[in-house]
Amino acid sequence: MKQLLTSLTIFLAVATKVNAQDPNFSQFYNNPVYYNPGMIALNNGYSVKVQARNLWAPVPGKFNTFSASFEGQVIPKLAFAVNAYTDVAGEALLRSSGGYMTYAYRPVETRNFMLQVGVNGGIVNKYIDWSKLRFSDHYHEVYGEVGTTQFMAPNYNSVVYADFGSGISMRFNHESRKRGAYKKLMATVGFSALHLTQPKEGLIVGDALPMKFVGYLNTAILLNETIISPSVIYENQGRFQTATIGFSVIKRPLVVGIWLRNEGLFYRAYRFDSFIMNFGVNLPSQRKQTFKIMYSVDFTVSQLRSASFGSHEISLIYDWDDRYMFQKYRSKKSRMRRYQCPKDFMGI
Repeated sequence: MKQLLTSLTIFLAVATKVNAQDPNFSQFYNNPVYYNPGMIALNNGYSVKVQARNLWAPVPGKFNTFSASFEGQVIPKLAFAVNAYTDVAGEALLRSSGGYMTYAYRPVETRNFMLQVGVNGGIVNKYIDWSKLRFSDHYHEVYGEVGTTQFMAPNYNSVVYADFGSGISMRFNHESRKRGAYKKLMATVGFSALHLTQPKEGLIVGDALPMKFVGYLNTAILLNETIISPSVIYENQGRFQTATIGFSVIKRPLVVGIWLRNEGLFYRAYRFDSFIMNFGVNLPSQRKQTFKIMYSVDFTVSQLRSASFGSHEISLIYDWDDRYMFQKYRSKKSRMRRYQCPKDFMGI
């Protein structure tokens, strides 16, 4: 038994190190502050976003992730955001909870182009309930669960650390001057580096959380009265690589889309992980406000498919466009120089 416990401890220590990976969202395009501090408040206004994700429902234990954020323009060229998330994994209720503050600045801004850089900082707490774990000596071959174990749990169950990230994004507009189906285009490109200090997050040994690098590209193309919005995101953290690519079709108020997720940047059949379908409603109002509710389901096609049955995710988003937190700085000059998000793409 002593050798078993020693092996288990080593396994947990190693697993903490090699499996350190951030939770991700299928609707990454609806949660930019989570992926890139330089992509907050690009639509020039306020925005409240809430996401909930349920992963692998049939698997014993809970695998749920929740995220909430508020972002907005403070004064011309300066944006601010706060966001928080919590992630629960496994029967031992391994929980990671974090809260961040983000600031972004636009060194370059014209009516049809912007360059924005951002930084964030936050506090993260990782917690585990050792009493929820069950080992082989918890059970007797005749009497079933006996409720005792020789496993000596560590005398602590949580770790707290500071976390920092940075990012950059660019957005530009293009409008057709010719007749035809193509009317307008808006494109956003972003890159971020997260966990810059590689904080020690291990519950058994002080393993460092690997830096995470994210590349992002999104476009919105207006064809007559229909918007086609293709996107791709690439995530690299330690030995993990994930690329998600696809598109949404927006014919207000309806939104539908399909996405493919792959283990790595280049798509190959044996690395194909899942495909994702999403649908929802996008409801703009006359007061430059938009409410959006989106649901997506992941269909796992890897070796997990028979046990996991994929995952489910829902997003609730409310946008107030074209405003500052401090309206007294909203001068005529600042409005003329401000990036102008096309009205057709408000809330996208």
